[in-house]
Amino acid sequence: MSSIGYTGIALALAGLLAVSACAQDAASPGTAALPQCDGLEYAGAHEDCALALADGRQISFDFTPGAATNEWDEPIEALDIVLFSADGQLVQGFADTAGRTFAYPSLEDVDGDGDVDLLLPQETGNVNTTSHVWLQGDAGFAAAGSINGIGIAPEGDGLMSVPARSSAAAWETTYYIARENRLLGVFSVSTDLSDNSCSVNDWDGGLAEAGLTLEEATARFCAAD
Repeated sequence: MSSIGYTGIALALAGLLAVSACAQDAASPGTAALPQCDGLEYAGAHEDCALALADGRQISFDFTPGAATNEWDEPIEALDIVLFSADGQLVQGFADTAGRTFAYPSLEDVDGDGDVDLLLPQETGNVNTTSHVWLQGDAGFAAAGSINGIGIAPEGDGLMSVPARSSAAAWETTYYIARENRLLGVFSVSTDLSDNSCSVNDWDGGLAEAGLTLEEATARFCAAD
């Protein structure tokens, strides 16, 4: 069973879980002047933007090119994030990065608890994207770890799936659970469309942690269409 963290990503930003300098200096949300992130197209650098939550809260994203580095010591964008209440009061400020990717931050309910969570894309390859995940809880958003694949989705029973393409015909889907606002990788499913093979791979007892036996997981995730 593996705890998934920010593997190889050098944030180079102080106070990852603390209020960022940008948040401390903010007197008002100012998000009305910012475009919505989900309506932007990447043009060589990320544009400052905002996202709206259904309850009226707003999140602003301030990108600073070259202010952070990745695992290869290459300059990438630093990211200051501020969460405001519906009436414009500062709720939370935190820092992260935006790496070599055309994608923008997004809000998705990744764990199926009814609250949207925050995905911060870092690196995009030919198919898969590495993203930092911030799970939403009572106190705001908490850094939960990183994923690599084409997305993340709730699967019921507390499970989250992250499918990743490993070749033209093969996929590796990793399954996670959340423990204390951290993503915990518990098992994976390998499928190959070239020979219609499918196998479940237990990660150090992760199936038991997820409340599944190998037979149950195989029947559930390798069932023939």
